[in-house]
Order: sequence, then C-alpha cells, then structure tokens
Amino acid sequence: MLEALEKIKSAEEQNDRKKEKLLAELSAYEASKKKILQEKKEDLKNTFSEVVAKREQLLTQQLATEEHELTNSAQEAIKMMEKNYLEKKEQTIQAIIERVISEYGS
Repeated sequence: MLEALEKIKSAEEQNDRKKEKLLAELSAYEASKKKILQEKKEDLKNTFSEVVAKREQLLTQQLATEEHELTNSAQEAIKMMEKNYLEKKEQTIQAIIERVISEYGS
C-alpha cells in the first residue's frame, strides 16, 4: 500500500511538472503569436502609410495638372475676349465714323 501511495505521489509530481512545462510552452507560444501579430500590425500600418502617401502624391499631381490646364484655358479665353473686344471696337468706331460722314458729310 505504501508503494502504491508513493507511485500515486510520484505520478502527481510528474503531472505537476508536465503541467508547469505545458503552461510555460503555452506562455511562450502566446508571446510568439503576440510578437507576430504586432509585426503584422506594423507592416500593415507602414503599407497603409505608403499607400496614402502615394495616393496623396498622385492627387497632388492631378490637381497641379488640372490647375495648369484651367489656367491655360482661362488665358486663352481672355485673349479671345480681348480680340473680340478689339474687333467690335473697330467695327463700332467705323460704324460711328460712317454714320457721322453720312449725316454731316466728309
């Protein structure tokens, strides 16, 4: 009977050691997974930042191009209006001169 009790005690001690070993392994596994998760979070954060920076750069370039095109278009419109104004001014002056000549003579 004493031998059986010693075997039970030995088995319990062995179970306790296995339990402690498994708990240590589980803790190490958890720490490893947390580290991997943190690294993945950092990678995603960096990737996101890069994507945002590239998108911002692209939008800035598109905005600059559009602004340049609008400026050119506005300048062309102004030149065309000035040309039309000068033509109408000349036509108006000629019409006034012709009218004065026709009414008052040369």
